[in-house]
Amino acid sequence: MNQIIQQHKLILLVIVLLSFNVSSIYAAYNHELGLSGGTAFYLGDANHSTPFQRPGWSIGALYRYNIDTRWAIKASVRYAVVQGDTRDFGYTFPNGQAYAEFQRGFVDADATVEFNFFDIGESKYYKARYHATPYIVLGIGLTTYSDLYSGGNAYKVNIPFGIGGKWRINRRWTLGLEWTIHKLFIDNFDVTNANNNVLDNPYQVPNVGFFDTDFYSIANLYITFNLFDTNKYCR
Repeated sequence: MNQIIQQHKLILLVIVLLSFNVSSIYAAYNHELGLSGGTAFYLGDANHSTPFQRPGWSIGALYRYNIDTRWAIKASVRYAVVQGDTRDFGYTFPNGQAYAEFQRGFVDADATVEFNFFDIGESKYYKARYHATPYIVLGIGLTTYSDLYSGGNAYKVNIPFGIGGKWRINRRWTLGLEWTIHKLFIDNFDVTNANNNVLDNPYQVPNVGFFDTDFYSIANLYITFNLFDTNKYCR
């Protein structure tokens, strides 16, 4: 009887150890670290609706945690530059000012959730059939820049949303392209000096609609590296 109990204890111990080991391995293969770079543009009182008008640039880094083959969460930080000029569209202002232009450098940090349309990568359940997939992204972010009014740094919440595509080159490398639009809840993101402060709600109307405040957009090419050796993955 004692021998049977000891055998059961040994079997149970082996199962627990194997479960812990497998879970650790599966979790280890979900972490990616990468770099990104691309272009950025602005939408607001100096550019109401034209994408990629006077494009700037952006550069950054990202970390992605793949929950499974469909879902992932990502943290990104970027430095970007956007600009605008009302002379591109012939806008006029109620105060009689002929034009306004600006250039803004800023830091964007965000946390987003990705949903892949196709299973990509590997999970603890199976190896995905696809090496590439489009995806959608939604999250929350923080925009930091030099504020003309306060003389210090401004910290503003933004809502990033967009689309992307990723291609798993091999077990270690993933190449991707992502385009996100970031909605701000302010109307003076484009005010950088006394000459362009007319861009702060120039028509003096309440900012109650979704498109009544400023936006910026970032289109980036990125590459990520799987931090762990997926060649050890067992099935």
